[in-house]
Amino acid sequence: MTARTAGRLAGLLVGLLCGRRGKWLVLAVWLGVLAVAGPAAALLETVQKDDVASYLPGSADSAQAVRRILGMQGGSLVPAVVVYTRPGGVTEADEAEIARDMKEFARIGDVVAEMPAPTGGRTFDRGDLDRELAAYRDAEGRLPKPLRAVEEKLHIPEVSRTIDLLVAERSKDGEAVQVGVILRDRGARETAALVERIRRIAGTGAPDGPAAYVTGAAGFQADSLAVFSTVDTDLLLAATGVAVAVLLVTYRSAVLWLLPLGTVLVGLVLAMGVNYGLAAAGTITVSSVSVSLLMVLVIGTGTDYALLIVARYREELRRHADRHEAMAVALRRAGPAVVASAATVVAGLLCLVAAELNSTRGLGPVSAVGVACAMVAMLTLLPAVMVVAGRWIFWPVVPHPVPRAGAEPAGGAWRALGHRIARDPRRVWLVTLAALAVCAAGLTSYREGGVGNAGVFLNRPDSVVGQEVAARHFPAGAADPVQVVTGEQHVRDVIIDTAQRPEVTAIALGAAGNGDILLNVTVRAGGGQESEQRRVLALRDRLRAVAAPDVNVGGNTALIADMERGAQRDREVIIPLVLLVVFAVLALLLRSLVAPLLLLATVVVSFLATLGLSALAFTHLFGFAGVDQGFVLLVFVFLVALGVDYNIFLMHRVREEARRHGTARGAILGLEATGGVITSAGVVLAGTFAVLVVLPLTQTVQLAFSVAVGVLLDTMVVRSVLVTALTLDVGDAVWWPGRLARGVRRRRGRGPDAGGRAARGSRIRPQVMLRPRRLTRPRVILRPGPAVVGKREKREGEFSGK
Repeated sequence: MTARTAGRLAGLLVGLLCGRRGKWLVLAVWLGVLAVAGPAAALLETVQKDDVASYLPGSADSAQAVRRILGMQGGSLVPAVVVYTRPGGVTEADEAEIARDMKEFARIGDVVAEMPAPTGGRTFDRGDLDRELAAYRDAEGRLPKPLRAVEEKLHIPEVSRTIDLLVAERSKDGEAVQVGVILRDRGARETAALVERIRRIAGTGAPDGPAAYVTGAAGFQADSLAVFSTVDTDLLLAATGVAVAVLLVTYRSAVLWLLPLGTVLVGLVLAMGVNYGLAAAGTITVSSVSVSLLMVLVIGTGTDYALLIVARYREELRRHADRHEAMAVALRRAGPAVVASAATVVAGLLCLVAAELNSTRGLGPVSAVGVACAMVAMLTLLPAVMVVAGRWIFWPVVPHPVPRAGAEPAGGAWRALGHRIARDPRRVWLVTLAALAVCAAGLTSYREGGVGNAGVFLNRPDSVVGQEVAARHFPAGAADPVQVVTGEQHVRDVIIDTAQRPEVTAIALGAAGNGDILLNVTVRAGGGQESEQRRVLALRDRLRAVAAPDVNVGGNTALIADMERGAQRDREVIIPLVLLVVFAVLALLLRSLVAPLLLLATVVVSFLATLGLSALAFTHLFGFAGVDQGFVLLVFVFLVALGVDYNIFLMHRVREEARRHGTARGAILGLEATGGVITSAGVVLAGTFAVLVVLPLTQTVQLAFSVAVGVLLDTMVVRSVLVTALTLDVGDAVWWPGRLARGVRRRRGRGPDAGGRAARGSRIRPQVMLRPRRLTRPRVILRPGPAVVGKREKREGEFSGK
């Protein structure tokens, strides 16, 4: 397809979107889209997956352990732990109340009260273990050292065919009792409903009874779901409020903001409907976090695109009497920048599909669909409704055609900033780069990891309090054991080797089935989460040497360790991939290799400065113990994609102006034309991300703070000062190897004056002649041909000025 053919097709499309008849067709099509997408959008929450195991890739050792456990149990199970406590000691009345609660727990349909015994139905108790060990005792009754560790640490429950799972365990200090309740996991919302039912049963005892808390994996899952289910509406309202405030300040119109905002919400409905279809088909994984980010991204990016289109439309309304023609010109001028911007963001987000972690891999397509839907809505629905509404929508400042509307506006803060930068651009970008480097120095305070279950929440829900109570009264790790799964032929070797590990304090036989046996291993706590992970990973490596490939190590600590390993691999793969993809999109848009390199360098510098400021704030302001495993990758993708987004808005306009006025003046005019719009867009996006702080979760607060700070830093400093200074310093070479690198004057053979084309189109050209060798006055000649410096002879039509 030739450029001329593509231009004609683009012209036909633009005419359809904002034509006198086409606009009504666009509205009709969007009504049909809403009729289909609306019901699907309402079902998005039914396909969300928020359990930790579903976030891991199938190759992870802990994920394989989960699958083997599910195979022997006949379905997905999730544990809950009910902790009862009374300062001074649990009384006999308390124990009777706990016994009544346990009977009520057993009556709940999805509570698993017993499991198949790992002995295959044969009775096996402590006496059986002693008889097994008797053959290894010496004359004095002593066991070899490995078997002494087994005797001390292996716990054999009283079992025959089944194991009773509803067992009360009293703490050594007598002040607490904990009961493990195993639930069939039929979905996040169903599990949360079961947890709430257990909490009601445990809390309906005597008024002076023991305090009861429900914790464990099921308790944390229920509390996490409660966070999102109760604040999704608040999040949407807060993000919408930020967009409305910025639109009101930017447009200074009482009604104009309604059209962009309404279009954004339509794009959000479409995005949610499409994501529901993909999730229902099993193509992507949708989590509560990704849905919250989807709302923020669609509202933020959609409002950004609306600001750019409406600003260009208002500019064209001052040049054209027909609003349809004005919108057509505005779309032809601003549309490529919006498409390139959205394509860059979508391409960057889709790079996340290369992630190993399912949580990260699912977030990319969900967010990419949102940005794409926002772009489609802004380029189709918004122009149609703006043209239908007419000029009055800008009331009270209604734009009308004015003489010389295409002349450059005089003055302005952004123009003044551009001229100040132009005085010494090299000094400006060096000073700005030094300031950003100082911000990046905050990376010395960066701490990854350390966010356990309790650290996920900023408040203290029931599950967090229950875990703290259990940690005070029971051995660390007993409520959250390491799950070792091995085959029957290797179970003896695995038990003996595990018992010899000094960090292992207890081993308990769990369920059995499909030829596999589950061992619940309690590992001594201490040294923090990182130390616990090292011990669990060391145990895994040791057991692989004993029984590989027939042994897998799982449990919560192993799951988190595998997630951190996956996050590290994802950073090493995806960050270079994002940079490569974004560079390709910029090179195609700007038809240059130098400009994309400069823009990517500025965005990376902005990212490092943001990370440094965030590390300082997290450590010294918020007091976070660490950051989530996927924090760095998500912040990088969002800041690079969105940061380049604004640079596209700027450099696309700079390139447009440079074709007429040269790079130096084009940089100033581009900054002047886009400064206000891009700043407003940055404030919108930063504000919409900032509203994520309404979610009392460490992960979302960290992401909200960093992206908001990064967007403001990129909008106010990097894009307006650093990029402009670099463009002015590099000059025409910024467009290399494109034709603009040769400069406007050399490319056209004339200076960059606005009247160049008119002058070339005239066949009569005034010219100035200077006679050599003697003083003379210049004479002006008018002749149809090219200028010739004549000699002293007179010619017809010549005016010598004498």
